[in-house]
Amino acid sequence: MSFNAHIRPARCPGFTFTAAFTLVELLVVIGIIALLIAILLPALQSARHQAATVQCASNMHQIAVAVLMYTDQNKGNLPPAYIAPNVAGSGYPNGWWWPTELMKQNFIKAPNVYDAPNSALSDRKFNRTNVFRCPEGIDEDNGSGGLNPVDAYPTHSDNNKFSLANDTAAFLGAATEGVGIPSWYQLNSRATQPGSGEWPAGGKVCAFVAFDNANSPLPAAFGRPGFQRKLSRIKHAGEFVMVVEAANYNWVDQKVSTTFPYIYLKRLGARHGKKTADGANAWTNFAFFDGHVALYPTEPYSKKQVGGGTDNALIDYWTGTIFYLKNQR
Repeated sequence: MSFNAHIRPARCPGFTFTAAFTLVELLVVIGIIALLIAILLPALQSARHQAATVQCASNMHQIAVAVLMYTDQNKGNLPPAYIAPNVAGSGYPNGWWWPTELMKQNFIKAPNVYDAPNSALSDRKFNRTNVFRCPEGIDEDNGSGGLNPVDAYPTHSDNNKFSLANDTAAFLGAATEGVGIPSWYQLNSRATQPGSGEWPAGGKVCAFVAFDNANSPLPAAFGRPGFQRKLSRIKHAGEFVMVVEAANYNWVDQKVSTTFPYIYLKRLGARHGKKTADGANAWTNFAFFDGHVALYPTEPYSKKQVGGGTDNALIDYWTGTIFYLKNQR
């Protein structure tokens, strides 16, 4: 008998040996997978956020083009940003909301949240393919943004939600008509306030006007020439801001925040990129009157600059990003 002969284990009838991973091998594989996920996940998240930022810019470009089309069809007159219900002389008893009007007049396509006139607020049906929806804004399920955040800042949730004007328990204009378009974007507008720098040729005249009941005095502010806005007043289309990321139609010229005492622009939305160390600022898209869209950090715009007004950070910008008609040089 040779000692070099292989000794085969006895085979049991009906029993088959199969190859299998040991516990150590499984742990090694799991560890490698976990390591790969840890390496790739930040890159994947960054790519997702970058794609959302690009989609947001595409949305804003389409909106800017729609506004220009509206203006061209209306003899160079820019649309109102907002008209509250029953503003004297407006002719809009249910009010006016610029995204809804752009859709109703076929300048842009967007899904209506109502199926029929005389709906209830609870009948609203949101569609996440809405061109007025910022892909990095706060989801519809978390409610609309506050029109007057008590103490906001660019990354505050109220600035990054949607707004649907004239569609509250107090004003049911959209529900009554059965047409409403929520928007995560706002025009570069100011509410009508004669005597406070906005009318007729003050230093804080924006390209668009919002006519709300609180700031639209009689006789009818809607019919006053000082509140009319024409495209011909825009002298630097590639620098004058048309659309911003915000929830409040009256987002400019806000007094200082008490949570972040250095912030003088509380209602501009910051939805993209990395937040600042204090968490108050990030990045935002601006759409301009020539139709192009660009990404900017919000921190320089939220702080009052040297020579600026006591409650206005935007008045310091004269070139590159222009917000007021008087700032055109």
